[in-house]
Amino acid sequence: MGAETDGRDEIIRRVMERLDEILCSYQGRGHQTVYIDLDSLALFSSLILYGQVRAENYEYEYDPAIDRDGAAVSIYRKLAPQTRWRVGRHTQIEQVRLNALRQFSEMGEPEYRGQIYYPNARAFLICGEILPYEIFQLFIDTPEAEKLYIFPYPFRSDGEKPKYYSFAPDAGAKERLKQYVERKFEEMCRIVNEKSKDTYIIPPIV
Repeated sequence: MGAETDGRDEIIRRVMERLDEILCSYQGRGHQTVYIDLDSLALFSSLILYGQVRAENYEYEYDPAIDRDGAAVSIYRKLAPQTRWRVGRHTQIEQVRLNALRQFSEMGEPEYRGQIYYPNARAFLICGEILPYEIFQLFIDTPEAEKLYIFPYPFRSDGEKPKYYSFAPDAGAKERLKQYVERKFEEMCRIVNEKSKDTYIIPPIV
C-alpha cells in the first residue's frame, strides 16, 4: 500500500511540475507559479490524472517572421486594445501570440471574454500565464466552453518544435470546478466578515 501511494504521489508531483511549466512559462517581472495556490493546483492535477480533464499536446511550425502575416497582424491589432497584449511588444511574446492566431485561423473570428475566445470552436486561447483557479473561473463564466488552449513561451532545444496544449474538462469536472469556486468564495466572504468585525467599529448615529 505504501509503495502504491508513493507511486501515485510521484505521478501527481510530475503533473504539477508540468502544469507549472505550461501555465507559467512567460518569464519576466510579473512571472507567476502555479504553486501559489496548492489547493486549486491539486484539484486540477487530480482531474487530469483521473481523466476528467483531457490534456493533449500539439507540435507546430513556429514562424519567427510572423509579423509579415497580414491576416494574423490584423486580428492581433483588433484584440490588443481589449487585452494586456500590448505589454511586451516587440519581443518574442508578440510572435508567440501571432503564431497562435495563425494556428487557429480556421476557428472563426475570436472575441475577448476575459481571455481570447473562439465561439465557433467553443475554445479559449491563452498566450500568457494563467493559474488553475483562473482556468476554473473561465469555464464557470462561459459554461458552453469546451476546451482551453495554452501556447507557452517556446523555450526549446535545437531542432525541437514548440508545442501548445489543450485542456478539456468533462461535465463531471466542470461541476467539481464550480463547487470548488463556490466553496472558496464562501470561505473568503466568511473570513472578510470575521476580520471586519475585529477591525472596524461602526460609529453610532448622533
